[in-house]
Amino acid sequence: MAFNPSTDKIAITITEFTLKKSADGIFGKYNEPYIVSLAIDEHGSNNPKIDFNIMPFPKVAVGGKVKMLGDGHLLYGPKNPGQFVALSVLIMESDSDMQELGGRIAEIVDSKAVELGVGAIVSANPGSAAILGILKELTQLVAGELKQNKDDELYRIEGTFLRDHQVPYHVNRAYTGLGNDYIDLTMQIIPLEHPNGEGPVTKVVAL
Repeated sequence: MAFNPSTDKIAITITEFTLKKSADGIFGKYNEPYIVSLAIDEHGSNNPKIDFNIMPFPKVAVGGKVKMLGDGHLLYGPKNPGQFVALSVLIMESDSDMQELGGRIAEIVDSKAVELGVGAIVSANPGSAAILGILKELTQLVAGELKQNKDDELYRIEGTFLRDHQVPYHVNRAYTGLGNDYIDLTMQIIPLEHPNGEGPVTKVVAL
């Protein structure tokens, strides 16, 4: 069946990444990178919320490639975004206790969203460009807070996927070769009704 952008669900996932270089230089054999993703779609203007996910990867050696099972690590979805979904992805290197990571970052995202007034901005129903702008600003604040906790920023990327495009949401497209001196990653947008249960599902941070 043909993809119906008005009703069908999508997922945005990372299928693999390579740690090309450590922010800690030559010290230590293994590193502990983690992925933080923040997304806001059109439906968030009616009920302001952020789709949030975090995934730690302990014991990754420099040059090591991490491949995800199934459809990959979920950054957004599966859901129908409406007219757009704005996405921001942050990859950090942990210098702290990985067991406490999820709760700590969720608290940081919540507090920085309140500090920025993201809920009020999203409720005003701005367009996709404005939503992406506030999401980028929120990601910068989150990264700054994590750096104060001695974690290092490795890579950051943002973008918007639009429904009313020649290829809606760029569905069935894979972005390869994304990255910088530290990270190389592959991201994809796929039609997906249900997560495969091979990794953490996205959580909702109410605004």
